[in-house]
Amino acid sequence: MDCLVASGTILFLAIVPGCDLDVAPQGDEAQEIVFQQQADEIEQIASAMEMSLGKAELGKWAAVDPVTFRHGISADVRSPRVATISFSYMFPITIDGREHENLVRHDGRLAYHQGQWQLQQVAVAFKFFNEAEFTDETDLLVTSLADGNQLTQLKTIWESTVRDTVELQLAEKLRLQAEEKQADEEAAAEKQAEEDAETEAKRVRSEALTASARLALMTARLKKIAKKAHSDLGATVEGVEGFRFTGGFDVKVDRDDDSYLGRVSFEATPRAVTIEYIAARFGRPWVYGGVESDGGWDAASRATLMAFFNKRLAGQGRKEK
Repeated sequence: MDCLVASGTILFLAIVPGCDLDVAPQGDEAQEIVFQQQADEIEQIASAMEMSLGKAELGKWAAVDPVTFRHGISADVRSPRVATISFSYMFPITIDGREHENLVRHDGRLAYHQGQWQLQQVAVAFKFFNEAEFTDETDLLVTSLADGNQLTQLKTIWESTVRDTVELQLAEKLRLQAEEKQADEEAAAEKQAEEDAETEAKRVRSEALTASARLALMTARLKKIAKKAHSDLGATVEGVEGFRFTGGFDVKVDRDDDSYLGRVSFEATPRAVTIEYIAARFGRPWVYGGVESDGGWDAASRATLMAFFNKRLAGQGRKEK
């Protein structure tokens, strides 16, 4: 059966699930959305037709019924891709001085093709005052008409209103498609940025772990050098008054770009003495660099300590493995 739905002054006569129409199953959500979009567009065209008719100057011709539309029905065809927009006008005929009212019915038949509604036929039928039935239908779009009469005006209204409304609908579709495309591109860019950030974070974590492991290995190698050196130092340094090793040492390694800087502090009184080492890059041997320049020693004591350690440690790092 037909389902009647009121929409303002427009009567929306549409075929919906449950009516007699071969439509997509209710579970097919995508096709139901398309069906509803097509119905909305037909309603827009019908509303535009009513507005155009309301502005038309048709003399004594008067609208009888509000504009109605049926989505899914066009003559004998039933499909979501067809529709019919209808209205009727009363017009007078004067015979022997007497005015008689007559009726003309318009059924504009549209088909959905290549993403838009197209007006294919305007079936016009008349019911004259002295007849019980409507005449056979005539297609207003292909009928030759005299300029300026009401049917000519109605033909123009049909053609221009449908054309202009469909153009607006197409423009709106393009706008929505552009917005959807932009949203998709922004979402893709955001997703890519997140993936890139995660990749970079993994790389940084990996490099940090690698750098930490390399620093630990270089530190372990310098500790090995320091341990052997400590065992060969003895207790005192001749020429440095009051100086005595007290046992123990501390190793510190820092990275400077690709090279490594090492400091070995041998515990002693009156103060510890610090020896500097350098490795050109990871895996290269530690090279003895002498006594730290700002260790707080006077010039004579530092020179004595430098000679002491040069004799015992110079070349030692190059032999470590």
